[in-house]
This record gives sequence, C-alpha cells and structure tokens, in this order.
Amino acid sequence: MILFLFFFSFLLSQEDLVDGVLAVVENKHILFSEVLGESRVVAEQRGINPQSSPLLFQQVFDSVLKDKIYLQVVLLSAEKDTLIEVSYDEISRSLDERISLFSSQLGSVQDLEAAFGLSLGDIKNNYWETVREELLIDKYKFLLLGNVSITKNEVLSFYESFRDSLPVF
Repeated sequence: MILFLFFFSFLLSQEDLVDGVLAVVENKHILFSEVLGESRVVAEQRGINPQSSPLLFQQVFDSVLKDKIYLQVVLLSAEKDTLIEVSYDEISRSLDERISLFSSQLGSVQDLEAAFGLSLGDIKNNYWETVREELLIDKYKFLLLGNVSITKNEVLSFYESFRDSLPVF
C-alpha cells in the first residue's frame, strides 16, 4: 500500500504522465490518464489536494475507477440490446445543447475553444462517441427502470429495515 502511494504520488507530480490500462471490460480499456484526469476534477470540486491528502485522493481515484468500470458494463449490455438505438440527430442535438451550455457558462464559443484548446469542430469530434455512449446508457436504464415507481413511504420503510447495513455518509 505504501509503495503504491509513493508510486502514485510520484506520478501525480510528473508533467509527462506514463499511461497504462487500469481495467478491461470486454474489449473496452479504461486508461490511467482518464481516471486520473477525472479524479483530479472531482478532487478539486471537493477541495482535496492530492499532495497533502493522498489517502483522500486515493479514495476519489478508486471511486472514479469503480464508476467507469460500472458504466462500461452497463454500456456493453446496452450495446447488446437490439431494441435500443441512438440516432445521429439525437447525438448531434445533445452535443449542440452541451456546447451551448458550456459556451454560455464560459462566455462565448471562442472562450470554450480556448478552454479546450480545440476548434469547435474538433470538440464535437472528440466528444461524439462519449455523448453517443451516454445517450445509449440513459436509454438502456430507462428501458430497464422506466416504469418502476417508489413512494416515499417505501423508501423510509426500506431505510428502517436495513438501517444497520447501510453505509454511513
């Protein structure tokens, strides 16, 4: 564990990050750089400094990795389900909505391009597959859980029944 933390903190301090595969879900690879980048964003949002709180950062990193593995498993199931389709127009519309939102948050399309270091066309190309996968996962979840309804009383009853076995937040 200590050796891993030393190695991990060493990698965090390097400008040129050596990448590697952390997990494989069927034919999909989850890269160290993807998990590390997302972990840094989450840690920053939570006010966690990786250098001063390496154990907290390790927990964030582990959580991000676990979430990415889970999403890949769900994505594979969704891709195998022949009832689910995501059209070109759906992806394009969702991507345009996201770009519009981010542009308004940053001030303009030019500010968005500067923040990403890419042209608008390159941003769309780079995130096309990500948006397709997210829409596919959303449709798959809705297909499985769309007609499930739970009342507040059922949630409270479940909580009372399983209070001792639920994790503390």
